[in-house]
Amino acid sequence: MRKINISLEELRGYIEPILKAYSGIFFLPSVRGGLIVFLLTLINLNVGLSGLIAIVSSYLFARFLGFSKSFLSLDYYIYNPLLVGLGIGFLFKLSTLTVLLIVVASVLTFLLTLTLSNILGYYLRLPVLSLPFVVVSVIVYLASYKYSNLFVYYLYPHNGALLNLFPQWLKGFFVSLGEVLFYPSSLIGLLIFLFLLRFSPILAFLSAAGYFVGALLSGILNGNLYAAFGDIAGFNYILTAASLGAVFLIPHPRSYLIALLAVAVSVPIVDASEVFFQNYGIPIFALPFNGVVLITLYALGVLGYRYLTVRYMGTPEKTLDYFITYRQRFPLSGRELGLPFSGRWTVWQGFDDEWTHKGPWKYALDFVITDEQGKTYRGSGLNLTDYYAYRKPVLSPVAGTVVEVVDGFPDNPPGEADKENNWGNYVLIYDWRGFYVLLCHFSPNTIKVKKGDKVERGTLLGLCGNSGYSPQPHIHMHVQLHPQVGSPTVPFVIESYLSAEGRFFDYLVPQKGEVVEAFYPDRVLQKKFNLLIGEEYKFQIETEKGRAEKTLKVDMAPDGSFYLTDGEGKLYFGQKGGVFYVYSLQGNSEFLKVFFAALSKIPLNLQSVKSWKDFHPMDLISSRSLKQAWLFLASFNHNLAKVETNFKVESYNRYSLKGRFPLGSFEGWVKVAADKFVEELFIKTPKKEIRLKRVDFRF
Repeated sequence: MRKINISLEELRGYIEPILKAYSGIFFLPSVRGGLIVFLLTLINLNVGLSGLIAIVSSYLFARFLGFSKSFLSLDYYIYNPLLVGLGIGFLFKLSTLTVLLIVVASVLTFLLTLTLSNILGYYLRLPVLSLPFVVVSVIVYLASYKYSNLFVYYLYPHNGALLNLFPQWLKGFFVSLGEVLFYPSSLIGLLIFLFLLRFSPILAFLSAAGYFVGALLSGILNGNLYAAFGDIAGFNYILTAASLGAVFLIPHPRSYLIALLAVAVSVPIVDASEVFFQNYGIPIFALPFNGVVLITLYALGVLGYRYLTVRYMGTPEKTLDYFITYRQRFPLSGRELGLPFSGRWTVWQGFDDEWTHKGPWKYALDFVITDEQGKTYRGSGLNLTDYYAYRKPVLSPVAGTVVEVVDGFPDNPPGEADKENNWGNYVLIYDWRGFYVLLCHFSPNTIKVKKGDKVERGTLLGLCGNSGYSPQPHIHMHVQLHPQVGSPTVPFVIESYLSAEGRFFDYLVPQKGEVVEAFYPDRVLQKKFNLLIGEEYKFQIETEKGRAEKTLKVDMAPDGSFYLTDGEGKLYFGQKGGVFYVYSLQGNSEFLKVFFAALSKIPLNLQSVKSWKDFHPMDLISSRSLKQAWLFLASFNHNLAKVETNFKVESYNRYSLKGRFPLGSFEGWVKVAADKFVEELFIKTPKKEIRLKRVDFRF
């Protein structure tokens, strides 16, 4: 007989996605939350065991077909079969035939989930939600009329012990919440609400707000509030508000309003569905929820709603924290430009400035060179050669293709401008990211590129001149979405630059009068932070609790991104524009949180850079309960979650940091290693001090 050996790690790999599917029903895919929901389903063994059989059947079937564990970590692939199993357990008593029906229905649900998720995702960019569960449940309930061998299980209790302790309006909410797990019980609903409150106050708030808006409107329309609050189909209002306001949209007052308006839209759909489905003796399931959410998300996608969730982090609070931090760190990511010159230049005109940067052309920058007195010329300034910027090199700020070049217009004498040919001599570049960059006022016959040329960032385009509507030599740069010169401009940012004082800035628009200098990284430091797959770094950790050792390993995700891992979390990083960035943290590793705080952004030239700033997620420096409460408030005002950190270079291989956040502050320092990565770092928060020292490096 063959002996089967399964390690603890392998067993964990099977159990975790199953537990995450349980909590995924409430949009909170987590192992701990899944265990709680699983235990709740077992309060009635018939329902709980039916759900367990369904989820295990679908998981094993998927693995049999060859789907990977990482694929099945997308919880909706197996929470739809779970819901079908719970629904069958609610209707039928467990028996051999019932188990057979559950297995068949769960396999069908998985196949339908796989099909619909790909169709909806590919063609409409929409989630599958619980649509497969609705379709298969309707099929099972209708088919059950012919399955006389199945024992209909009506006799187990559906009401909790606390049923009579609540007024009708509150009891209706709890019963509807319990109905999500096929437990129309106020006791179960209360436990689910406490579960939501523990893991996501935002979801708890929206579930209550959505239910009461829907039930009140239904009661007003049908003239019977008591009946409206007794209708368990109200769970559709709960799911609609929670999913839209907190999951598929970033929590924000506007998102909350959209979610509640969607609930109002769902009210007549719920009532109409009940009238229709009652003819067949089956419940409406979550059909109204699925329909309203899908059409709302599609409409918002067409409109380009700015608070659509791009990356859900597991809870609305974490998603909100990530969104706020990312928007502060990387505004207009994907439309960042380099500076079109080397050396120090001054912003002569900024966005929406007083002269020509107005109306459709307000998103533009003009650059000149100034001396210590702020003058743009030497001597009298009567000749073009008196101007510091005249005939200085103009460099490409992007990588792309030259799509148009105009040359031959003469330079204007100082103080005059060509009003007939506003742009003068110019180069228009198509950036391969999907937009156009225009650079104007070149000196005649100095442009070095032609139409069709491929250019990289830093390619010499020509020499600065004074052609077109230009009273003195300067470089004009703007971004437009269409190839016609003179098209309306759109916002952009400068990827990285230095101020005259050596302060580093990135993803920012310099202001009028600001002296800016192109940033160039130190190749030695670049090499130190070029972390390669397979490298391992061992650190000694010192805290008030004592000493321990941890090992960091560099690995690569399936999408090609890189991360550091200690086995408990993943810290995603990368180099861009001569800067080492930590982008995000997955998991709850306290060890990696320290690295995120200390290494979030490092301009890789500590000799020319004097200082810089960054923004951090609240997750790094706040306790769970305090963070959740504060992020709930921040969902109404995103500025409340702003965590700003200032960095200061102390020497060529050491810098310090000080962070301020609404609930306190933190500080520390980092010493860059002589060979690779980090030698030592120290972080002090309001509750603890942590010192890390590298003791080993292996490749």
